[in-house]
Amino acid sequence: MARFLRPKPIGLYRYGSDALDGDLMNLSFADPVPEAMRIFGSDFYGPRDVYGGGARVSARNMPTKLRLTGRKRKLVDFDDSNHMYLVSRRFIDIVEGFQKEVQYFPVECSWTDGSPAGQFFFFFTTVLLDAVIREKTTATWTPLRSGGGLGQPKEGEAFAFDKSRLGNTHMWVDPNMPTKGALITEALRDALQDANIESFHEATFFEEI
Repeated sequence: MARFLRPKPIGLYRYGSDALDGDLMNLSFADPVPEAMRIFGSDFYGPRDVYGGGARVSARNMPTKLRLTGRKRKLVDFDDSNHMYLVSRRFIDIVEGFQKEVQYFPVECSWTDGSPAGQFFFFFTTVLLDAVIREKTTATWTPLRSGGGLGQPKEGEAFAFDKSRLGNTHMWVDPNMPTKGALITEALRDALQDANIESFHEATFFEEI
């Protein structure tokens, strides 16, 4: 099975965070940007859209310091900050045990009173892979742009992935649905769960055939 990798809200609401340096409004993929990453134009789709991924990210303007709002608490291994994955080193080590095609940027976290909250990382998969089996997919494919050949399955419709095309890939972005976020295999999901990585959402799963 494959499923989207999405953080799960902790408690009643998700805490906020503010970048103390960099420029969150001007993050970008590194050149050359794959055509599938330009479906909404380079000004509207980038590393901060639905957790990014699918291409290498430029270090330019990436924040290195983050101030966390709310009460002090134990930070989880896997979370969301500014629409990007914010993860621990432990999370990275598990994913890299499955594939090396990932990218991450260290960020020092602090509380609003200036006390340290620890080092975490903005994390991205760099793999863009179309592994959808068209003939076994029940989704209605709608072109996203003329001549591009891309489609967007509707929510709740079934689709399947080809294990042979996935090969050694365990975390990727599908060019047919890049705005949905990163996908992971069942094997990687099980490894994260077995390691008690907190806290990924149990998203709808899809077949790997």
